[in-house]
Amino acid sequence: MGKNKKEKNNPEKEVKENIVEEVKNDVEKKEEIKVKEKNNEIVKKEKEVQKENKKEEVKVDKSLVKKVKKASNNDTKIIVGIVLAVIVIALGIFGFYFWKLNSESVATYDGGKVTSADYEVYYKTFAPMLEYYGYPASIIPEQIVNKAALDNIIVELAEKEGIVVSDEDKQKVEEIFNNKEQLETFTNQGIDISRMRKLYMNDYLISTYMKKLASEASDEDVINYIKTTNGENTELDLNQYNTSHILFKTTDSNNKALSDEEKEKKKQQAQAALDRVKNGEDFATVAKELSEDAGTKEDGGKYTLYADGNTMEQYEAAAKTLKDGEIYATLVETEAGFHIIKLDSKVENGRAKNESEREEYVDSKINSLAEERHLEVNKEALNKLVEKITGKKVEDENNTSSDSTTDQTNTENNNELNQSTSDETSESTENNAQQ
Repeated sequence: MGKNKKEKNNPEKEVKENIVEEVKNDVEKKEEIKVKEKNNEIVKKEKEVQKENKKEEVKVDKSLVKKVKKASNNDTKIIVGIVLAVIVIALGIFGFYFWKLNSESVATYDGGKVTSADYEVYYKTFAPMLEYYGYPASIIPEQIVNKAALDNIIVELAEKEGIVVSDEDKQKVEEIFNNKEQLETFTNQGIDISRMRKLYMNDYLISTYMKKLASEASDEDVINYIKTTNGENTELDLNQYNTSHILFKTTDSNNKALSDEEKEKKKQQAQAALDRVKNGEDFATVAKELSEDAGTKEDGGKYTLYADGNTMEQYEAAAKTLKDGEIYATLVETEAGFHIIKLDSKVENGRAKNESEREEYVDSKINSLAEERHLEVNKEALNKLVEKITGKKVEDENNTSSDSTTDQTNTENNNELNQSTSDETSESTENNAQQ
């Protein structure tokens, strides 16, 4: 107890202790401050590290995005490249096929050729017609290629002379190609519509040009042609007989022969008409009144006769015996009926005006173009193409020359084919108009 009391009452000691305590507290505070400061620095550094890490992450993300985008772009480029490659290949195949059709030829001539594509349209158009008319299968392919080549040559010449298709003929073509049923027919036959339209237009152009050539041909050239084609015929008649006639038909509307009783009535009517004109009545007036020939009735029965084999023998024989203005004394019976015949006039060498023979003369000049332009048929290519079109092997042509331009039979067949082309075009136009 005495000791504690002594310590308790020592003020100096208490002061020292207090000082020590204060110093200690100061030290602890300073340490706390240092720790806080250190902690703050650590936190700051951690934040800076985190910030840096985020920057790196962003950089990495951006890099990844770029890589993804780049990969995506590469994939897109690859896909686009593949698509373009497919398109290019498809166009190349189509282009090659189109080029092949339009460059490969089945015939050539000076200044031109008949392409496979054009020939295919010609074949599908004309082969059935030639088969119908009994042409041998072995000559049909070459007949058609000859026509296609001549058509090309004629169109070329026509265009050089400024020949154009008339508006009326253009309208006929439009009627055909505006007809859906007709277009379906062409399509079902595998015919290229644009080429078929061109064929029709060219056909009218050729027809116009041929008529021009026929009208411009000199009478002397036509007469010489007739003499040449008739050889040594000493009885060749080059006259033109301008006649008039009145017909009483002995067939009905179905072209069947009338009964004997009906025929006798017709004969009596014809005889009565003959008596009228012989007694001085105007022939043309009686013809307009009574004639049953629809083609000549309205023109007073006028009919131009040439001794070219296209007029009934009985009629021709009777007309040749008459003088200008004379009426044949009796009725003339033909398969058509009873005729009353008058010769209006006879023209020496008038046969040069015969339209059919003028056209034949022009045809002969046109057909000579094939030889002049050195037309050559590639028979191997032609046969392969025909086999492709028909699916059948082409028959061997043993008796026909490969150069058809020098074969007379082929030339005649070409004339018939050229004529039937216009006929078919007209018939198609009429049929479509009726529809």
